[in-house]
Amino acid sequence: MASNSQQINLYLPELRPRRDLVTAVRAVQLLSVLFGLALLVSLFQWWQTRSYENRLTEVELALQEQTARTERLEAEVAARATDQALVREMDTRELRVQQARELYDFMQGTTLGNLVGYSQHLKDLSRASFTGLWLQEFRIVGNADQVMIRGVAQEPAMLPDYVGRLSGGSSAISTRRFNRLISSRDDNQQSLYEFTLEASE
Repeated sequence: MASNSQQINLYLPELRPRRDLVTAVRAVQLLSVLFGLALLVSLFQWWQTRSYENRLTEVELALQEQTARTERLEAEVAARATDQALVREMDTRELRVQQARELYDFMQGTTLGNLVGYSQHLKDLSRASFTGLWLQEFRIVGNADQVMIRGVAQEPAMLPDYVGRLSGGSSAISTRRFNRLISSRDDNQQSLYEFTLEASE
């Protein structure tokens, strides 16, 4: 009896495992992409580093310039502080201020007559003045008990106007009667007249 055998191949090609091996071309491409990315990152880092270095250099230069300027200013200040002429001038001014303060304190604590009322007299003298008439000297004793005014006028006719303005003031000078007038032509300038007005109670 003969036996018949038949073989059935169930191991079909589509059932076999597929082995996709990385080919050399793909490997080269992948390495090229990775190298390109690494190169770009390196270039960016290099550019950023250079930018920081340039900025640092600029800051260092600015700092050196400011330091040099500060040193120059400090040297100038030190030179001025050690200048003996300036020191002497400062000492002189301080002494004058001290003397003025002492005089002020003395005047405040001393009664030497009419110290408060003279400001009003001076205001009246100032208000009575006008163009063409100049005061050179004046003397006021007490509360205008005695008054002497010396000056220069362009015209002798200006004197009555000036006396009239004085009488319109608010100090005691306005009530004084000028009982003496001395007038003469100025020897240096013939166009001017010197005058002296005197009044007393």
